[in-house]
Amino acid sequence: MKCTVKTLLAAVALTTLVFAGCKKRADASGAPAASEKAGIGDVSLRDSDTSKADVIIRFCYYDTATWPNIARLPLPEHAYALTFKSMVESLSNNTIAVELYPGNMLGDTKATMEMCMSGSIEMVTCTGTVSALMPELQVIFLPYVFKGDEVAWDFFDNSPMWKRMCKELEKKSGMRMISVGQNGTRHFTNNVRPIHSPKDMKGLKFRVMQSPIYVKMVEAMGASATPLASGEIYTACQTNVVDGQENPVWNIVANKWYEVQKYITLDGHTWSENFVMINSKFWNKLTPEQQRIIERAAYHAQQADRAAEDLASRVLDFDVIRQTMEVYVPTAEELKEFQDAAAPTYTWLRGQVGDAVVDEFLAEIKKSEVKYGY
Repeated sequence: MKCTVKTLLAAVALTTLVFAGCKKRADASGAPAASEKAGIGDVSLRDSDTSKADVIIRFCYYDTATWPNIARLPLPEHAYALTFKSMVESLSNNTIAVELYPGNMLGDTKATMEMCMSGSIEMVTCTGTVSALMPELQVIFLPYVFKGDEVAWDFFDNSPMWKRMCKELEKKSGMRMISVGQNGTRHFTNNVRPIHSPKDMKGLKFRVMQSPIYVKMVEAMGASATPLASGEIYTACQTNVVDGQENPVWNIVANKWYEVQKYITLDGHTWSENFVMINSKFWNKLTPEQQRIIERAAYHAQQADRAAEDLASRVLDFDVIRQTMEVYVPTAEELKEFQDAAAPTYTWLRGQVGDAVVDEFLAEIKKSEVKYGY
């Protein structure tokens, strides 16, 4: 815990210094944050001194640029982007310029990932969509597998297995993994009844990410799953196309889903990531010095992303959730029921990627749990 708090405080301090003086314009129209294009068209996001720039990095990501005008904290991916841009440009003496494209202004997550693969843009943030390119990546979405943020961080930062998987992903996709930020721990919300155990999920319809393992997990718990893009969640819940959805606390608040969802169960079924990828051909054309600058900036930006999510979901946005939704925290016995109900997901994934991949992953996670006293 001491390590986690220290890391959080250091990253928050860093982002505070980096963000100071930045001017961002946001669209305060009142529409849900994920679908509005807050900050889009704000030239400050792409306003760099390009007179000395030998290299320009176009970076597209999902989160909107609502900070500082209509948010107390940058959303996780935007915290990453601001830190990355500031450090790359300052460390390179503006010979590398970074243009930011928040709010998926160039297309949805799948489209921008494909743009990065083709080289139309240089950098992108993506989540579960990348598993379509490499099904083995779905091991990280196994329900209830990460017992804490620090366990997940340790795996992504230090695991030989993860480093090997990233190299394999680069071969298949033409994108190099430079960071893993934190999208957060996902929880179930719905508009029908409180969920205290898996039996309360029976008969409910949940929106899930467009990734097969999320569908299998929800179905294993007795509910039905409807894969939809994130931008469709608000309307789908409002019009009863679905009864509920699952997301981290900060995302529920940022998108105002609490307006169309009454109940939340803090079961923490999945730890969700922010993969930050850079086009491999672009990367390989950079000098070793330029690559080192990008790696340093990516490391600090990753910490800013994780810190922003941690502070939002545990403190700032969680306070909004407590005021607007009925919150339920499962007991240890009830949480075990959820874990047992979700167990068939593991069997399904073994059939998809093989026992060896799943067993190695679980062994790596166990090492991290031991390191942090679980």
